[in-house]
Amino acid sequence: MQINKRLKQFGVIAVIVFLVILYKKYLSGIGVEDIRIWVDGFGIFAPIAYMVLFALLPIAFFPVPVLAVAGGIVFGLLKGTVFTLIGAWLNSAIMFVMAKFFAREMVLNFLKKRLPEKWWNKFIEADDKSSFFVIFVMRLIPAIPYNVINYAAGLSGISFRNYILATMIGIFPGTLVFINIGDKASDISDPKFIISIALLVILTVVSLILAKRINSEKDIRDGDK
Repeated sequence: MQINKRLKQFGVIAVIVFLVILYKKYLSGIGVEDIRIWVDGFGIFAPIAYMVLFALLPIAFFPVPVLAVAGGIVFGLLKGTVFTLIGAWLNSAIMFVMAKFFAREMVLNFLKKRLPEKWWNKFIEADDKSSFFVIFVMRLIPAIPYNVINYAAGLSGISFRNYILATMIGIFPGTLVFINIGDKASDISDPKFIISIALLVILTVVSLILAKRINSEKDIRDGDK
């Protein structure tokens, strides 16, 4: 049984290492336009190629906003949002399961170096309901890496169902914003593009205010104990 567990952990680590090497060697320098060209090259299968890309690349910490903006350019606002949410759902599920069942210790050591202690304690100590709101708020904040949240959630007490629900609700505003930026990027002088950038700023400010309020409420509750 122990050997089987070790083999699973080794397999997960091998996949992560492979994706990281692949990313560093072939993908680290690519941008939105490179992804657009690559996805467009699949013709009628472009949506599938995009969703697979979205499901796998974030495992190696490829920046999700780059993928989302490219999705907006290729597919437009409506289709781009749908395909991105499907890809994000697949990726979130994969990374959650990896952290929770196959590579817990490795992810634990990795995240302790990358998450602020305040947020780290929230994940480890929170129950299912509390974790839902923590993940939801963190999903809203563009500055917090999407990939880190996926791995960290696998170490929390949150159920898979609530994790996926919090993820889908939490990433929806940001997905719309980044897809909209890609959709309007063909003419950066267009007022619609300027509005899309303004929406990103508004999302960031509102999410940070919400995060600060939740922190304050938790500090007050902790002080009352």
